Amino acid sequence: MADRKNPGQFGNRADTKEQARKGGLASSGSFGGANSADPRAAGRKGAKAQPTEAKAKGGRHSHRVSRHATSGEEVAAEQPAPRE
Repeated sequence: MADRKNPGQFGNRADTKEQARKGGLASSGSFGGANSADPRAAGRKGAKAQPTEAKAKGGRHSHRVSRHATSGEEVAAEQPAPRE
């Protein structure tokens, strides 16, 4: 909801509809379209902004062992059942 005390806020502007229309034209809103975002470029941009130490830390915590949210106890992640 727009804040009536902030005249510069998107919903309070006289040109809100026009700005929304321009935003809708700028992007298709999905990957793969002519005006769409490139998911690989977005991933590279995000990775470039993240410090190397944070990347390593995230990798260490991405699988296998995690901490229980309330007890802080280490809990092994469930492994998928072997395929037959």
